[in-house]
Amino acid sequence: MSASVPYTSEPFSSQTTSAQQAAAAKSFGKAVWWLALGSAVFSVVLGVIMLVWPEATLKVVAALFGIWLLLHGVVRIVQAITATARDGAERAILGVIGVFFVVAGVIALRNLLVTLALMVTLVGLMWLIGGILELISAFGGPGGGYRRWQIALGVLSIVAALVVLLWPDLSVVAFVYLTGAWLILMGLIQVAMVFWARRVLTA
Repeated sequence: MSASVPYTSEPFSSQTTSAQQAAAAKSFGKAVWWLALGSAVFSVVLGVIMLVWPEATLKVVAALFGIWLLLHGVVRIVQAITATARDGAERAILGVIGVFFVVAGVIALRNLLVTLALMVTLVGLMWLIGGILELISAFGGPGGGYRRWQIALGVLSIVAALVVLLWPDLSVVAFVYLTGAWLILMGLIQVAMVFWARRVLTA
């Protein structure tokens, strides 16, 4: 009788471990999804705040934008770590984008009294590099609806970056309006990407 114990308990233990791992992975995936959705919604909310409060000081803009950069950087880094279905190059690009966003967010929060020129340069470069990396990730990854959203997001970022960097004598109010409009558009695109990814995963 004792000889039969290993043959019955071992599969049961293996099945239990697999079930626990699957449950943990599902729970973690749900947390990542809510983090991504919250980040996208925060973009829209922040954009609306900037549009209805255009007279905000540069210090307020830098603080809000710094928080946004940190949040999105963390989301990208988490996606790079957890997106095991993607190839290594695409995950590396996501990680680079995330680190770049976090660094830019720290700079913005540590230098709340920066000049407008420095803030515009920081934001413009962030949009430009982020947009380029987004396009690289889109064309290097699998096709489908998600790629189209990535391309739209990358093109939008590059266009916004060029407008900010090449616009002479950009005022604080104009900068706030432009940033607010860009955040709303980008946030809506990201919300669509998050729900599209969930639909694909649950299909």
